[in-house]
Amino acid sequence: MTSALLPQWLAIAWLALAVVLEVAGSCLLKLSDGLRRRLPGALGILLVIGAFAALAQAIRGMDLSVAYAVWGGAGLVITALVGAFAFGQRIRPSGWAGIALVVAGVVALKAL
Repeated sequence: MTSALLPQWLAIAWLALAVVLEVAGSCLLKLSDGLRRRLPGALGILLVIGAFAALAQAIRGMDLSVAYAVWGGAGLVITALVGAFAFGQRIRPSGWAGIALVVAGVVALKAL
């Protein structure tokens, strides 16, 4: 049952914002060196909280299962790519396979 409290386009916009905030927050947490650097750590925590707030708005206009799967899946994939390109972290072939499975799972959930 999809809630009709928000138009679909607005729910998707909130969900996209939630993904962006989550990825940015995670990157700042990486830069905080285990919260040893307080400013990036505090900003990272605030952005992650903002991501949850945006997700809360998104689920007003779409199913929780779809919103959470897209948020988690997109966050995982984008964070892995940012880790590879911005932080020089290697993604092994099994990691790429896992990313493909996450994408397939989100697509399958949305198709149901």
